[in-house]
Amino acid sequence: MHINETTPRSLPAGRASRGAVVAVAALACAALISACGSSSTTTSSTPTILDTARVAASIEQSVLTERHLHVTVVCPTGVAQEAGKTFVCMATGKTTKPPIVVTKTPFKVTIQNSKGYTTYVGE
Repeated sequence: MHINETTPRSLPAGRASRGAVVAVAALACAALISACGSSSTTTSSTPTILDTARVAASIEQSVLTERHLHVTVVCPTGVAQEAGKTFVCMATGKTTKPPIVVTKTPFKVTIQNSKGYTTYVGE
């Protein structure tokens, strides 16, 4: 049995698809390079915003664990995630038995690093 490995029809098709692959790869590289340049420009001009809802939930859990009290914590929104920055969250709680007393306790929050690690202390 004789097998003809190259035929006139298969040779041009192979060349055409190899050329298409090279063209697609070149376009993909160009797209990646241009995307990298634009994303670094956007990232540097827009500061990362801290997830203050997560900070509030953490304070609520700490008060419940350490003091056995249910509180609601409100933190400001739109806080830039910058190391050294501080802000205040307000914890509000009330007693469950009469006389009902509402208490408000401020918590000073400090952003420790650019990744959003925070510490807090009740004032």
